[in-house]
Amino acid sequence: MAAAPKPLSSEAVELASAHRLGALEGTFVPKRLNRLIFALYIFMTIHLLVMFVIPGLLFLWWLRRTPDFSRKQAAKRLHLFENGLIVNPQSGDGTVVIRWDSVRLYQDITQKIINGIPGPTEYVYSAVGRGLDNASITHFYEGPEVWGPRMQQCVLRAQGPAALQSALEGGTVDFGYFSLSRTGLTSRTMGRLPWSDVREIRISAGRVLVTRTGGSGVWCNAAVSDVVNLHVFLAVAGELSADGRAA
Repeated sequence: MAAAPKPLSSEAVELASAHRLGALEGTFVPKRLNRLIFALYIFMTIHLLVMFVIPGLLFLWWLRRTPDFSRKQAAKRLHLFENGLIVNPQSGDGTVVIRWDSVRLYQDITQKIINGIPGPTEYVYSAVGRGLDNASITHFYEGPEVWGPRMQQCVLRAQGPAALQSALEGGTVDFGYFSLSRTGLTSRTMGRLPWSDVREIRISAGRVLVTRTGGSGVWCNAAVSDVVNLHVFLAVAGELSADGRAA
């Protein structure tokens, strides 16, 4: 969940002003271990250090990736603003600033299945800005089921109208695996499908499924993680598809 409102650091204030990010909409902090897992890690560290020094030191070094064992990691933040984001990536140092109107956002959400039992869900959002500005934002931060969809909606708000207008005016809008135009949808593997032949575009089990009218089965099946700005793609495709069928 979003952290309780706190004053932004001086660095974040300066970056938000310099990049014209607008109002702060949410701040998310690193996810902490639950008490049982924390206690287990402490026990394992002590046991390894007593019995096997080198493995114990390596395990302690690995634990420093988590906020529970590193003040540096605990101090990291994900800030979402009206016009962009500021984030300290989980790995490494530094701060990344990206605006919603220029970002290419990739979403990859997977759930592990362990012996037939659903396990933890992993969230990875890759935000690629202009130039060298890019960041991998993961479940390292609390509330990915909140900040993930919020980021997608912010990108939709910032880029959706222009993307739709470009397609309606005869342009082609690139969404990675797919591209959209006024006349149809094109995929990397299946070529072009006119809007009059598109029956449905839906998301299922981490895949984007496109079915065609008069056909059996799925015309195209692509991983969600291969689609840039997923919510913009779905919104623009929905508008163009409706217009194409009505024409």
